[in-house]
Amino acid sequence: MISKVTIRRFKRFTEETFEFPGHIVLAGPNNTGKTTVLQAIAAWGLALDHWKKRNDYSRPRGVYTRQPIARQAFSAVPVRAFDLLWNRRRYVTKRPVEIELHGKQGVDNWALTMEFVPDSTEQMYVRPKAGVTAAVLKNMKVPTVFVPPMTGLGIAEPVFQRPKVDQLLGQGKPGDVIRNLLVEAHANQPAWNALQDCIQRLFGYEILPPDAGAADILAEYRTRPDAPRLDIASAGSGFQQVLMLLTFLHARPASVLLLDEPDAHLHVILQDVIYSELHSVAVKQRSQLIIATHSEVIINSVEPKQLCMMFDKPRSLDTVADRTRLVTALKVLTQTDIMQALATPGVLYLEDYTDLNILREFARILKHPAQKTLTTKLFWKKTVWETREQSPGIKAKDHFDALTLVKGDVRGLELVDGDARPEIQGKAITGQGLQRIRWKRYEIESYLLHPEALARYVGNAVGNDAAPLHIADLRKYFEDNLPPAVVRDPLGNHAFLNSTKARTEILPPMLTAAGLPGIPYTEYHEIAAVMLPEEIHPEVTEKLDAIQQAFGL
Repeated sequence: MISKVTIRRFKRFTEETFEFPGHIVLAGPNNTGKTTVLQAIAAWGLALDHWKKRNDYSRPRGVYTRQPIARQAFSAVPVRAFDLLWNRRRYVTKRPVEIELHGKQGVDNWALTMEFVPDSTEQMYVRPKAGVTAAVLKNMKVPTVFVPPMTGLGIAEPVFQRPKVDQLLGQGKPGDVIRNLLVEAHANQPAWNALQDCIQRLFGYEILPPDAGAADILAEYRTRPDAPRLDIASAGSGFQQVLMLLTFLHARPASVLLLDEPDAHLHVILQDVIYSELHSVAVKQRSQLIIATHSEVIINSVEPKQLCMMFDKPRSLDTVADRTRLVTALKVLTQTDIMQALATPGVLYLEDYTDLNILREFARILKHPAQKTLTTKLFWKKTVWETREQSPGIKAKDHFDALTLVKGDVRGLELVDGDARPEIQGKAITGQGLQRIRWKRYEIESYLLHPEALARYVGNAVGNDAAPLHIADLRKYFEDNLPPAVVRDPLGNHAFLNSTKARTEILPPMLTAAGLPGIPYTEYHEIAAVMLPEEIHPEVTEKLDAIQQAFGL
């Protein structure tokens, strides 16, 4: 069967190679190219069959004659215009899409590249690329079947010819042809018997022989021998999904089955069974399974060597530990995480978005280069302490480990609050991997406690006329409730500020005393916005420098 696939200029891929050691599971989040790989293989099979029907094995000037194919006949990929098949729609370059497959047929290894030559949005040409012999082409038999996720069944389904069945499958409408597939399977008595055994074992149901004698196919089942006959359209979606998959395996033996999310609609228990069942039937039918999924259950059912991880680049897995990391990554990472990791030097872990807003204001006032870094170059992620086992959220280490599967050289920096917790230590800034720095004061809001900056903020909030009275109340509270050392030297190193939570214990009562009750902490960055460079603690500059160093900026 297929051992390697190289895709050039097809949809999302400029050029990418995938190694298939046998059955393979393409695992990854949505929009990482799993379905595109299946469609590429299906397109290769359709193009080869279409070209071979013309029986043109002559090679004028060493190049095979190309054969036209209309968009309506191109059932492998549903597109409204052929230019959508080209990478980034670069159809105007007139460079062909190339899909190259390697495999083994009997004892012989083979390689064949099919070219898709642009003509118009409604027609293109297909042909084998020069380099393969006519003898190989004549004997080449690699039937491919693309199986999309199950769709809802119609109440009626006429008998279709095989090309129409394949066309509807290419359009992602397996629910429109499942009865026709049952007719195909029933035409082969051993295959039908095996299909009935599988359904009986998995569900305890009996699939009844389909009747294709009327205008529409009658396909029924019953839940026990004495139960009434039911149309398969009345069955649950999980049963319909499994029935479709197993019918394909039995109706299309010795094929490459391209299964897109076979776990769709399946309960987790059934997901645990289905891969084993598919694998077992495929061995008996001499078929190859190429499966696209993000199901944790299926991934855990597969040998690591049969897993291909799909993030930015395809990557084969070697060990059970690699598989575990992949499962964790699929749980932890969002699609936005993946895109941002690929587009930026790394990720900054903070305890809240308010920390980022204050940092940006500090960097702006200090005219620090980190202002651009924090605004346009990095992405940030809310994290929780490693020592808070029950805290909701993602620990930085778990998230970062998952990101390394997407981008091996990604950098991370965790900026944690001091919180008077000596076990939360900083780490040396190396510019590699996940690094950590720690505020000396309790939290970033502790660096807003400068009397002149707070007076300026209060004055702006209440207006010039009322400002003197409100500022006087602010200063009185500051002097009466904060240690004298803090009042004299707000930029000094004070145990009080290292152990007291400014966000909830200092700033709210202070602002209330100044006539500004109920100011949410989400607006505290506005205090930072009115500070002067000389009012910002020197440690802030150290932290901004560390951010630049951590990301090599």
